Parts: sequence; C-alpha cells; structure tokens
Amino acid sequence: MDLTVRSIREAETAAFYEAIVTGFGGDVTEDDHDRFYANLPLHRTLGAFDGDQIVGTLGEFDFELTVPGESSVRMAGTTVVTVRPTHRRRGVLTEMMRLHLDAAHERGDPIAGLWASETAIYGRFGFGSASDRNEIDIDVRRTTLPAPPSDVTVALLTGEAAKDVIPELYAGLRLRRAGMLSRSDAWWEHRRFYDPEHFRDGASSRRYAVAYRDGLPAGYAMYRQKEKWNDFLPDGTIRIIEVMTPDEDVRRALWHLLSSIDLFPNVNWWNAPVDEPVAWEASNRRIVKRVIGDALWLRILDVPAALEARRYDSDGQVIFAVSDAFCPWAGGTFELIVSGGEAFCKAVDAEPELTLDAAELGALYVGGRSVVELARAGLIDGSREALVRADRMMRTVVPPWCPEVF
Repeated sequence: MDLTVRSIREAETAAFYEAIVTGFGGDVTEDDHDRFYANLPLHRTLGAFDGDQIVGTLGEFDFELTVPGESSVRMAGTTVVTVRPTHRRRGVLTEMMRLHLDAAHERGDPIAGLWASETAIYGRFGFGSASDRNEIDIDVRRTTLPAPPSDVTVALLTGEAAKDVIPELYAGLRLRRAGMLSRSDAWWEHRRFYDPEHFRDGASSRRYAVAYRDGLPAGYAMYRQKEKWNDFLPDGTIRIIEVMTPDEDVRRALWHLLSSIDLFPNVNWWNAPVDEPVAWEASNRRIVKRVIGDALWLRILDVPAALEARRYDSDGQVIFAVSDAFCPWAGGTFELIVSGGEAFCKAVDAEPELTLDAAELGALYVGGRSVVELARAGLIDGSREALVRADRMMRTVVPPWCPEVF
C-alpha cells in the first residue's frame, strides 16, 4: 500500500465528503457539500490516500471547551474519522491520528476532544471518556410534573425569529457548565438551524420554545414532534434536541410545555445532563426511564496548560506521572498545586504519588469522573490517601455535559 496522508485540496472536496458519508453508512446529498465545509476548512482536514483513492478521513473543528470555573480552553474537535473497509488494520487511522494530534499540539491547543462512534478505538490514542449523557423517556399519561412558575412565560418562535434570540442565550449560558462548546455563526447556520427533511428521521421540523421572564428571553428548548396513533389513540413523541436554562424556574416552565403537548404523551431526550432532576420532580418516578451512556472524550496535549486553565472546588497538592505511549512528548511527571481554586502545574523530577495513562487524565479533566473509582478499576495507581486527595481536587459539584454531538 502506497499510503499518503495530507490535507485535502479544493479539487478533492467532493471525493472527501463522499468518503466520509459512505464511511458512516449514508448517501451523499448534493446540498450538504458546501454546508459541510463551512465549518471544516481544508487545512483542518486529513485524507489518507492509497494512490489516488481516499481510503481514510479525519477532520477537526475549532472549539472553545468550557472547563470548571466558567472559563474556556482551546480544543481541537476530532471528527469525521473513517477508514475504508478494504484498508482496515493497516495503520491508516494511526497515521492520521498521529498527524492530527501533532498539529493540534504545535498550534497550541491543550486539548483534543471527540464523540466516539466506537469506544474501543480511542483509548489507545490517549482519549478518555470525560462526560456522560442521560437518555430520558417519560410517558406523561402516567405521571405529573410540577406546575410552571407564574413569572415565566413560554412562546413558540419560528426558525427565523429563533435565530435572533437563541444564539445569544446559548452564549450567555455556555460557561455555566463544563463540557459545553463554543458555537460560531457558521455553526449556528449550518449545524443548529439547518434542518432538511433527511435529518428528521420521520419527525417534524425543529420547534423552538423560548422562556421569558420580565419580558426578556431567559432560556429555550429545541424539539421535534413524531406523530403516532394506536387504535385511534394518540401516541406521539416529543423528541427534545436541547434545553438550555439559567435556573430551575425556567427549566420547569419549559418542561411543562414539553410534557403538555396534546397528542404527544411520550417525551424523549437523548442527550440530557446526568443531573437533570425531572425524575425527582415526577409524581411517579418509575415512569421516568433513564439510560446513561458516554458522551465527550478528551485527550490532554499539554498537561500544565490544560490543568491551569480550569478551577478546582478543593485546594491541595499532588505529584502524578502520566504515561503517554502515543504522544510521548505529552507525558511525564507533574506537580499540581491548587490554592484558592486556582492551579499551578509544572513538570518535576520527583517520585510520583499517583500514576495513570493519558486516557485517564483526559477522563478526569472536566470533573465528571472519580479518581478513586478509576483506581478501583485498576486504571490509576497510588496510595489511598493520595487518591482521595486527588479525587477531591479534580471532581466538581456540577457534572460536565456536552450537548453538541460532532
């Protein structure tokens, strides 16, 4: 195999896009080509070529990742990773991933992140499962939710009207929870508001509900409606895309709307935060079905820069060694000192109290994983005292959530 890995050229964009869509089992739609490249410039693509044939694809989005402490860090959003089935197990993905992570590091991105199509793949490249998603299903015919607060009203907006309200709301709410991602104007236009019929899986176009308090927009929900009838009885489903709120009153007002739409008694939210409290509010909690699955995976490319970018709920100090077989330049032994919630981290020549792989450090980064639990699974080594101390430093009260699948 004569393998060459490089960025895609202008004349190759159609073939590259076709390779991506085919790799994920779909069919090319003509109107999606230009939309796709609006968020993925050619210099942030990688194509693996066997001669003139594209046999592997990889791209990266330019994101800001919210980290604990309501701040952000630059993140290379690893995406559209495919390998042609005729070329599997031949080092194609390894070569693309090596060039991708090297370039992100040289550019100064302390973090790379992705959603894993197959979870067995990415640990060997240093990615760790850093946040979870909570799939919620409720049959509102068999339970009740709290009445909405009187000072919050909800209005349904058209797509055009929503464009003037929702992006600004999201920008104001994004820094409140670790794991959330920045959205550019192009992202809103071509990813969040773009809504062709072949995206809907038989459901309606997107609906936009905005909650108002004191006459000002405060939060919103995006959803679809999927019609269904059983023996002439309505059995439709509300498919929630996302709900963004600043507080519980706004959240309850939007949930009241979503659970009170005639003919649609089933409510599904595929990617809710793991701490979504609607199950505690339901009069019949057993009716609220919840399934937890992995969501955002993170890979640390610059340990001191990444750890100093976030804040911490507990002060402390720990010396830890990171083993990084795929990117040896990112490993080493480091000292993390946290005082007043702010961190100082540097490479040191000292005996580590904890040892872990790069994937586990990525899993811990945004506060959603337990050092002690990973140690129980045999993934981190250290004394009980050091594990507990590090656990208190790394964990956050509010778990991370990534509402953006990329």
